Amino acid sequence: MSSNLFAQEEQSFNLTDFSGGLDSLVSQFAIPNNKATIANNVRFNNVYGGIAKREGMLSFGTLGSSAVTSMHRFYKSDSTKQLLVTGSTLMQLGSDSAGTFSTIGDGLSDGKRWTWVTYKDIAIGMNGTNNAKKYDGHTTITANTDGARTALNLIADLGAPFAELNTGTNLDASSWYQYKVVFYDGTTYYYSDARSNPILTGAAVYNIYLTGIPIGETGTTHRYIYRTLGNANEAACRADTTFYLIGTLANNTTTVLADTVTDATADDDAAPTWATSSGGTEVTPPKGKYCHIHNERLWISGSGTYLSEVYWSDAFNPDYFLPTDFEKIRPDDGDEVTFLRDQLGILTIGKTNTIQKFYTDGSTTSDWELSDPISHVGCPAPYSAANTPIGIVYLGRDGIYRFDGQNSQLISDAVTPEIDDILDTNFEECPGVFFNNTYQLAYTSAGSGSTTNNRVLIYEMVRDAYSIDTKNVNCFTKFDSGSDFGTLYSGVSSSDGYIYAHEFNPDILTIRYKSEFDDGTFDDMRSTGTEKDPSMELAWDCTIDGWLTELQTKDALIDTIDEIETYLATATIDRPDGDGTWVSPVYKIDSTDLDQIYWNESLGTYGDITMSYMACDDSACSGETYETAVTDPTGSDISALSGDTYFRVRANFSSSDTAYSPTLYYDDGYVIKVTYSKSGSSAETAIPTEWESGWLDFGVPGHKKWIKRIKVFYEGTDGDLLVNYKGDESDIDDSFTIDLSIDPDEEDLYTGSGIYKVYTYYTPGNTDDEPSSISQFFKFNISEGEATVWSISRIEVMFVVEELY
Repeated sequence: MSSNLFAQEEQSFNLTDFSGGLDSLVSQFAIPNNKATIANNVRFNNVYGGIAKREGMLSFGTLGSSAVTSMHRFYKSDSTKQLLVTGSTLMQLGSDSAGTFSTIGDGLSDGKRWTWVTYKDIAIGMNGTNNAKKYDGHTTITANTDGARTALNLIADLGAPFAELNTGTNLDASSWYQYKVVFYDGTTYYYSDARSNPILTGAAVYNIYLTGIPIGETGTTHRYIYRTLGNANEAACRADTTFYLIGTLANNTTTVLADTVTDATADDDAAPTWATSSGGTEVTPPKGKYCHIHNERLWISGSGTYLSEVYWSDAFNPDYFLPTDFEKIRPDDGDEVTFLRDQLGILTIGKTNTIQKFYTDGSTTSDWELSDPISHVGCPAPYSAANTPIGIVYLGRDGIYRFDGQNSQLISDAVTPEIDDILDTNFEECPGVFFNNTYQLAYTSAGSGSTTNNRVLIYEMVRDAYSIDTKNVNCFTKFDSGSDFGTLYSGVSSSDGYIYAHEFNPDILTIRYKSEFDDGTFDDMRSTGTEKDPSMELAWDCTIDGWLTELQTKDALIDTIDEIETYLATATIDRPDGDGTWVSPVYKIDSTDLDQIYWNESLGTYGDITMSYMACDDSACSGETYETAVTDPTGSDISALSGDTYFRVRANFSSSDTAYSPTLYYDDGYVIKVTYSKSGSSAETAIPTEWESGWLDFGVPGHKKWIKRIKVFYEGTDGDLLVNYKGDESDIDDSFTIDLSIDPDEEDLYTGSGIYKVYTYYTPGNTDDEPSSISQFFKFNISEGEATVWSISRIEVMFVVEELY
């Protein structure tokens, strides 16, 4: 170090804006102060300008020993919500409460990616190899039981009905059956080779009931239902190609049928026989990798044989595909279709090297028109395409692009080295998703040597900022409808089959059915209404047989009905007084933290309802007492009470006029609702976090700076944060550690107020072992490797300028 220096007065440099995110392309000496050369597992949108560690992922559960090839959150119009997941050769159904999975379909092609849509209360999925599948949410699989399907076989081919057991003894007991459908318009037979779910009849319940029977196109007059004869096992049933007529629907509306036809009758081969029907026109839904709902039709592409063809179903009828209803999308360009998306209401079709539009506004399909290519920057990564507010975002050969309906624009120039790091042979395995104003792209880092996805590139659109997460993600889905709170989930690319939530997602205890209230304990209360539309009010809670015992609990002098008026002067025929309670059963929720309690109440001008609650470690809630009652039905905070294995709630009713009662009632999916977080949900024990600036000149170019003091303004309660600073002089490389657990003013270097903390670091003096922190440029690096949570809003550097003569 030169000693010929002239000291100037102290100056300060402040890093108060980290929002620029990762910029690994620009020279480290030219990078803006708000950008970083490394940004791993951090976020920029928690507080504007600041930087924070990303939230740890939470575990939903695991499939077992396979990567997760797709996930679909299935929402139905009756408020049912289910998680459908594929992996290995199985399609599985997840339990939100238990985090476990049950198989609803097996024997599928191993390791294939699936795409999904929901339409008309049916989940439709496809993988390009197997027939497209459909699922209606059915879960009953108890053998030999009316209304049950066979375990592992709850899904049907798209284009076929669903089959379940029906009380009766006409078919063969303990035998396997499948069904097909044929449509007839008075002239032509239209047959579908799609098969129902295989079903095993019971030993005592062995008739079959069909639901979800497909309808035909307009003009269909009859539908014919065909069935195999009973097979001894499932494999033989699936291989059976001999079908017999067992039912006729002489309309195009009925979607159910009770099958009571014996095998002996069926094999008489009544007309029209399957041989006759299958000589007509085939309307089986095509196989494909990609599906999309547009213009009230199901669109399918990605056939392994016809790479440039797009097919569409009959309107409002995804089970029925005419063989003439398809379009060849530039079939001779050597490319293949890679995505189907709507953009500004127009069907947009991506291919490997182009994007074009399909205009479907015409009154007939012959009026539809395919455009020429609008963009010549295509999408070779079919699962990366996602609709966003700025257009369709997707992975191209040399970066991430957005197609705004007019052209494609590169938006990932700042992270070109990361795009170059994507393993070329895994481009087709890169899934993308838009969620919460971010686009996330999972990929395989070639530099890491991995062969499966192990990085996620995060693009925060509001901040126009990138960062990198170290996560093993093979697919995404969003929990963002119904009573879900809006959370991103992913399935792993590794073989342990885990499903993760990417941020906190409250679990919900919903009390909504009349039977749930009847299972509780009433004290001067009753439930009314129906099972699905219950209400609760103040009322007598005794029967005629028990009336005297009940009355004497209120006044021991009551011996006759006439004495009620004397000793219970305010009682009415509806209720004994103005107070009552309902105590719930004990619910097992396995919570670590309680959050909010909600309820729907109608009080009038005379009543009040409050809620008391307790958390318990045993199923009887023995020895526990209720917390102070809360009063806000739109969301009362109960987070001060720690969560536990069990939970109980008590509704407290009061009325100033016993002629009237306040009521609890059903609305918006619940009567009473409790939100909480679940125990055992943490999925990451360590999250390696790192942020590094470019070379900073502190706004004083051409001069050396001597750092005297560094202040870090931060939040955090646990763990150690390592701050390193380097100078362009080779001997300037020092670090200091911030103990996040230390409260302000507990130690001299720690100040601040409440959660807002400040750590002050004084640089070392000039010695042989620790030279003064003098350099023209400085670089800062922040790192932490545990699962702790922290954020930084400001780094303040006090320095003096040293001028060389």
